[in-house]
Amino acid sequence: MSTTSSNPAGPLSVGNVVSAGVRIYRSHLQQYFTQALIAHLWILVPIYGWAKYSAIAGLISRLAFGELTNQPETLTEARKHTHPRMWSFLGAGILLMLIFLGLYLGAVIVFTILMFAGVLISQTIPRGGFIVAPLLLLVALIFFIVLLIRVFSRLMIVEVPLAIEPNMNASGAISRSWELTKGSVGRIQWIAVVAFLITLLVNVPVQVISFLFQLATESAATTGGNSGVALLLFLINLALSFGVAALIMPFWQVIKAVIYYDLRARREGLGLGLRRR
Repeated sequence: MSTTSSNPAGPLSVGNVVSAGVRIYRSHLQQYFTQALIAHLWILVPIYGWAKYSAIAGLISRLAFGELTNQPETLTEARKHTHPRMWSFLGAGILLMLIFLGLYLGAVIVFTILMFAGVLISQTIPRGGFIVAPLLLLVALIFFIVLLIRVFSRLMIVEVPLAIEPNMNASGAISRSWELTKGSVGRIQWIAVVAFLITLLVNVPVQVISFLFQLATESAATTGGNSGVALLLFLINLALSFGVAALIMPFWQVIKAVIYYDLRARREGLGLGLRRR
């Protein structure tokens, strides 16, 4: 194992973060996949199940963080920390949803105002208005996309401090994520892009298979006397979707744990090193 000093020389590179996430995920695939599958089954239960899902996502990040700091926990030990905060995890998710909903509504208002402004400009300047109005909308769209990506990067690791740090609640976890990611937005964006491309290796083939199953299900449903076959195909497709989601979710939770570890090590001198495998 290598250790960092109390003041790490610099951040892990994008490649190091992703490769560390892949190593941890691969070495604990069965455990993480099982927990993620249970979490996705809980989604079917409104409210309580959603809280359980959120808590299990945090649990996976906590387990990964323990591997990073060379202080691994058993599933039971980690659950003792995350399960009591189940409703806080759900609360953090709701707050995040409200934040992004607010951004969306703000964008709708701005675009509506710009559309009216474009109409007025077109009426005032008949020739130039047809150029100015679309440009205003284009600039506003680019600004909104950049803002959305930046906010996502600042709030990407919200559930990790909630799963790891003591005396943490939903609003505190959001503030903590915002604080830790300050100045690291660009790097986090690249990490997210690379991680997303890795998940495509699994997601794209499965989406193609799922689409074929859906076509077969619709074909069987429209053919008389094949309702049983249609139901079977639907259930297989549903199981496939749950399985893929359960395969991808832990990978993202591990990546978030690595980002959190790296940010804390650089900002607060965590003094703990990545385990070499």
